[in-house]
Amino acid sequence: MTAPIKIYGPSFSTFVRSVMMACELKGLAYEVTTEVNGEEVGFHTAGHKAIHPYTKFPVLLTEQGPIAETVAILHYLENAYGGTPLYPTDAFAQAQVEQWSGISGIYVDFDIVRKVLLEFIFPKGENGSVRMDKVEAALPKVESALAIVAEQLADQPYLCGDDLTAADLILIPIIDYIEKADVGKPRVAEHANLLAYINRIRKEAFAKDILS
Repeated sequence: MTAPIKIYGPSFSTFVRSVMMACELKGLAYEVTTEVNGEEVGFHTAGHKAIHPYTKFPVLLTEQGPIAETVAILHYLENAYGGTPLYPTDAFAQAQVEQWSGISGIYVDFDIVRKVLLEFIFPKGENGSVRMDKVEAALPKVESALAIVAEQLADQPYLCGDDLTAADLILIPIIDYIEKADVGKPRVAEHANLLAYINRIRKEAFAKDILS
């Protein structure tokens, strides 16, 4: 029996969830863990830094060594295991997937996850309260990010066309979280195609348990 793929990081992380969904799509057994080489490794510790120089998530723990950063991990899974493809073979189409993976993983993530959602997950206000002034100030960027991805989605089933790709795997957890958040529900609902997209994805076998 093949040992499960080990994903270092917390299962609530959007990027960890992207890798989990890739494994589900490819039919790969996987384990989300906080152990490295059989030893517990705390987040943002020297042990964590040894596998990711910026102590970020996820890190794929392979027999050859750790692989950090979501895009690199998705490419590795694609090349090492095959299965359901995450990237098209056409050069231009592949570049589009890379482009929207970057847009989602850098800009959309920053405006939605870093500036808003993390305020609720790790409140930094007085007595552990959510800094609603920070949230309110960030909401215009949330609306802009949602509009950008909704425009790209248009009437396509997936972000880059007819087939689900790595770009969707990076975007999906972000949209799932913000749509569930009180401040995000009305904003996602303003884009009927984006709301239909995430509601459909939540029912698909590769995502339903991860996003539940």
